[in-house]
Amino acid sequence: MALSIKTPGGIWAKLIEQAAAAAKKPEGRGDAFVYLVGSRGAGKSTLLNRFLYPNRLETPKPSEGLEYTYARKPSNFDHEKKDLAHIWDVGGSPEFAQEIASGDHFLTVKQVTTAVVVIVVDLSDPGSVLTTLLHWLDQIKRKLAATFEKFEKKGLQLPEQLRQRAKSKLYSANEDKDIVYHSGISIIIAATKYDTFKDQDPEVKKVMARTLRWVAHSHGAFLMYLGGLHSLGNGAESKESGDERKLLDNFTKLMNHLIFTGLEKKPTMKMPPQFDHSGALIVPAGLDKFRDIGRPKGTVDGNVAAGLQEWKDLCDKFFPPKAITKAAKFEIDARFQEEEVDMVQQRKLTELEAYRKEQDAAKDAARKKVAALRTSSQAAPRFAGAAANGAAKGVNGASPPVKKKSSKPRPTS
Repeated sequence: MALSIKTPGGIWAKLIEQAAAAAKKPEGRGDAFVYLVGSRGAGKSTLLNRFLYPNRLETPKPSEGLEYTYARKPSNFDHEKKDLAHIWDVGGSPEFAQEIASGDHFLTVKQVTTAVVVIVVDLSDPGSVLTTLLHWLDQIKRKLAATFEKFEKKGLQLPEQLRQRAKSKLYSANEDKDIVYHSGISIIIAATKYDTFKDQDPEVKKVMARTLRWVAHSHGAFLMYLGGLHSLGNGAESKESGDERKLLDNFTKLMNHLIFTGLEKKPTMKMPPQFDHSGALIVPAGLDKFRDIGRPKGTVDGNVAAGLQEWKDLCDKFFPPKAITKAAKFEIDARFQEEEVDMVQQRKLTELEAYRKEQDAAKDAARKKVAALRTSSQAAPRFAGAAANGAAKGVNGASPPVKKKSSKPRPTS
């Protein structure tokens, strides 16, 4: 039997070789987690649909809430397996998006290693672009800080490893690598509807382009213009739609790399970088420079925040900002009100409020009980210690307690 196992080409030898090869295969990078965020109506759902189904003709309905889908691809590490990407399209009202960003399902401990966030801004509404972009970058920073803190409290080095990974793969040869914010995750800024913006005055396009370049570069993000997403896939394409198709294909290749390969390997694109504001921007993370972008006031220093504020002030003059407004309160028209339904709703709301108060009272009582138990448990050792000290005093040479003499009179003889 021993000879047959060692015989080259034998069945046992082949099985041993296969087992050894399987043991050497890397486990893979795990599931990817992708979020598309941005302003309402910017084209998040359409962009996602074009990424997943490039040749489909229909335009998806705008997302109302958090919509989930997924994508699969043969693993780069083991072609017999498929990698999985969980994809969320965050739509709906600004309040809902804010709740998702600050909740327990966005950039969690399990997600940050393979997370990709696509911030979609709308070039057809230039006044909302910078406001939306800075808002979501701030949300990402806040959530990553909270998530990374959980690792750091346990003494884990993963947050710093993720930051160094991004720095070494994307910015190793960049002169600004030490003053750029490295988030540790992949961020893409997708500026959609370029087809509605490209005919603007050159100075207008210059201000928008350089502002976005400064923001993207300072946050270690990829920046891409996209256009004509609604018209792509209809078969007969003009030269303009052909150019827009190339932009989409370029975006798709980048997404596939960041999702299924990640920052373990430096991404490559189908199209060369484009920094000139006269065309559609294609700015890979790590290839831009602050001195090439410049500052409106001409200052040359390493103050990234001051440069951002200068570009923001200039951008606000060209494109008066639109605040992220709250959604209007939904009210039912008086013609469609139903008294019985309203009464049931009011009763349920009253019951819910009573239940909440009952739960709050129970929690308060439980807290008081725990506090009382802690107080009594802390007091018991003090009393025990006092008794022990008293007993020890008699044992250690102190005079024993004197017995009281009887108060009865002595008998006389």
